[in-house]
Amino acid sequence: MPKPAEPPRLTATAWTVLGFVAGKPRTGYDIKQTTEQIADAFWGVSYAQLYPQLKNLQSLGLIEADAATGPRGQTVWRITDAGQEALHQWLAEPPAPPQLRDEALLKILFAEAVSPTALRPLIEAKRREFEGWIAGHGDPSAFSPLMREYALGQARAGLAWCDAAEQHLDAHPPEPAP
Repeated sequence: MPKPAEPPRLTATAWTVLGFVAGKPRTGYDIKQTTEQIADAFWGVSYAQLYPQLKNLQSLGLIEADAATGPRGQTVWRITDAGQEALHQWLAEPPAPPQLRDEALLKILFAEAVSPTALRPLIEAKRREFEGWIAGHGDPSAFSPLMREYALGQARAGLAWCDAAEQHLDAHPPEPAP
């Protein structure tokens, strides 16, 4: 029995675009809006990334322009059979280890050593971020139930971390840096 073909080597951003097109045909604008609503907290896609990825996916035969056109004559993209197969193969592969990129946490890391008095405002900003996540993701139609619960769980854990960090600062007030 022949071994199934390996999925194409795509970036995670390309897989994101392919995954959203697999859900239903979409314009580039639709993909960007859906990404912002659903995936931006863990995988953002900029317009500068999106359109080259659409062209790349098209050149690989994984998506094609639909006969329909979107608002303002935009191209509507749909997944091909080859794209469906590639997406299924990719989903079956083990995921890469997660990488968290959070500028606020980077600032907290350095503030602790360089400017301890800056810690509390940074932690308060993280708290507002997590509270915003909870407030903004209460709409069950915006996510699949699994992803909604994950996002809310992450936000609740983030709030618990903020509570602990503020309690630590209350118990050990930072001294201003010289």
